[in-house]
Parts: sequence; structure tokens; C-alpha cells
Amino acid sequence: MKPSDFDQLVRREFARLTAQLLHSLGLSHIAVAEDALQTALLRAARLWPLQGWPDNPAGWLYRVAWRAAVDQLRHEAPLQPLDEAAEPPDPRPPASERFATELHDEELQLLFACCHPALPLASQVALALRLLTGLPLRTIAAGLLCGDAALAQRLARARNLLAKQALSLPPPTELEQRRSAVLATLYLMFNQGYQSAGPASVVIAKELCWEAIRLARALAAHPISAAAEADALAALLLLHGARLDGRLDAMGDLVRLPEQSRGRWDRRMVEMGLRHLQLAARGQVLSSYHLQACIAAEHARAPSWEATDWARLRHYYEALLALDGSSCARLGYAVALAHTEGPAAALARLDEDWAQLGQQPMPYAWAARAQWRHALGRLDEARADYAQALRLARHPAERRQLQALLDALG
Repeated sequence: MKPSDFDQLVRREFARLTAQLLHSLGLSHIAVAEDALQTALLRAARLWPLQGWPDNPAGWLYRVAWRAAVDQLRHEAPLQPLDEAAEPPDPRPPASERFATELHDEELQLLFACCHPALPLASQVALALRLLTGLPLRTIAAGLLCGDAALAQRLARARNLLAKQALSLPPPTELEQRRSAVLATLYLMFNQGYQSAGPASVVIAKELCWEAIRLARALAAHPISAAAEADALAALLLLHGARLDGRLDAMGDLVRLPEQSRGRWDRRMVEMGLRHLQLAARGQVLSSYHLQACIAAEHARAPSWEATDWARLRHYYEALLALDGSSCARLGYAVALAHTEGPAAALARLDEDWAQLGQQPMPYAWAARAQWRHALGRLDEARADYAQALRLARHPAERRQLQALLDALG
């Protein structure tokens, strides 16, 4: 058993195992379920390399987690009767197709339970990420731009509130509100995998991306949660997921979009994404997911970087900025300006937006500014920008890419 095989199993099965445990234990025992599943994972990591993998790894993990949960509950409430004989059956085996549309009711219930309207949106997203992915607190905190201690307090308050709730689908009057939070959770889950904030050796956690895509597609197909916005998110994740293999070269280094081999993109996923984008057109409201999916579709359709329709992309970014003032949207619009009006216009726009990019703008904002200053002959400023981008880089592969760009200046 390789460590990577075990990691992939955990990413693939974590949401299903958590959902089934909580379906059996109830939301009043979220912390017990988390501890029990961690106990099972640690035991598997210790025993499986010696004894070999069981025939049904997910079932093994579930049985061990269930027994650990029963033991913990008996210790906490020794006078409360517990029916050990009523151990729930093993989880159903995963579907063979990577993006099967089946969404088990337990997972759907857990997703919507985490997105309770009494919780702040950030708490909904954090709790769902924690229960569905098992990401470390520091990784979720980095994605939500908050401290580890603050996130731990937020999760504790969320668990206490949900302890009074039943694990069930929300009433129709709450569905739309909770669906928005569920979509935001899956969006962040994919981004965590696409540019992993985990161990420095991991640049792309593909299994996390695949799980986010699976849940997004299933959410769009399920009669309870289907909506145009859900199809738009599924389209967006599929179109970005199609490029995952092209983002790394044979040495594990990052490849920028202009240099990526489009032959390495997954054309089947592109077609699936375009179908979801067509379905998303049935809605009455234009969401940021729609526009981001349209941007991704333009890149997917272009036969080469040089043939990209930057005028259309600029139009999409202008519409996106009206809905989403995030740093990514601002940087994307500046890139579109660079290709339609030149580096001077892009640099002026980026400088205008610099204060809105956050106290520590992303490394690629500094790299974009360096590229445009280089094009305008401002080499010393470009070197300084690349140096700052290097200081902010999160992974060795990112640093190697930025170092190569800096070295190219001479």
C-alpha cells in the first residue's frame, strides 16, 4: 500500500463515511463522529501496511468508527443504554464512474444540514468543509482567511447549534438560501484541491477536485436541489478540472496556461462542462458561477492561446466585476485588458485596484504586474515584483515557476 493510495481513499470516502455516521448517531454527536472517524483512519494507517488492505476498505473504516463512537458515548454517558447490536450496515461501495450523478441522501442531508440559515455563511462553509473533506483546521482557515483559533471557535458554535437539529432536508422555503451556501462550499472545496494549501509537496489534490465535481454534478441532477446556478457551478468545475493534467509537466512543475498542451486537456470533461453550461441558461438570474463558467468555456473552446477571444473574455469579466469584486475577478479583468488594450492599460487598472487585492495580494498579481512592467521596459520594478511574488509563493513548484520568470529578465 502506498501512502498516496491511502490518501486517495480518504479523500474519496470521507464525505460518505461522515454522512452515514451522523445519519446513525444524529447531529448532536458531530464531535463524536469526527473523533471516531479519525480513530479509524489512524488505526487503518497503522494496520493496513502490515496486514494488507481489507476487501471493503470503506466498510472496514465505518465499522471501526462506529464502534469507537459507541465506546466514546458509553464513556460519556455510562447510564444511557446503547444498542450495540444495531450497528448500521456498511456504506454502499463507490460508483465506478468518476463523476457518477448518484448523490446518496445521507450526503445531501449533511450538506444542507451544515448550511443552516442560523449559521453565518463562513461557519456554514467551514463546517461543511470539515465534515465532508476532513481538511486540517489550518487549511480551512487559510481558505477562509481567518486564524486557526477563530475557526475552532466558529466550528464549536456551529456544532452546538446543529446539535438541536434533525439530520434531514430543509423545508422548501429554506432550500434556495441553503443551496447557495452549499454551492459556495463546493466551490471552495474545488479551489482547495486546485491550488492545495496543504503540504508543500502537494500542488494539486486531484481527489478533492474530483469529489467537488461529483457533488456539484449530483446536486445539479438531484430533483431536490436542481437549479440553473447548480449547473453553472458544475460547468465551471468541470471546465477547470479538464485542465488539471495540463497544469503540471513531467517533473511536477507548474505550466502556465499559455504554455499548456491542449492535447493533455480532458475533452470528455470539457464536453460535460459545456452541456452543464447549456442547462444553466434556463435560469432567470445571472450568477457569478455563470460568468466564470463562460470564461472557462472560452479558454476550453480556443484551439490555441493565440486564438483566444480576448474581447469576449473582457466582456465577461466586466459583467463579473458587477457581481463579484474579488481579487481574482479584478486580476482576470486586468489580464483581458492587457490582451485587448496593451500592458499600459492593464498596469494602470491593476494599480487602481491594488488596494482591493488585500493586504497580501496573491503571488500572481505581483507576477502579472512584473510582466507588464517588463513589457514597458521598467526592468528594475519588474525584478522587485517578481521577488515579492517569490516571497509569497506557497509551494516549491510555484517558486520554481516564478524564479524562472525572474531569471528570464537577466
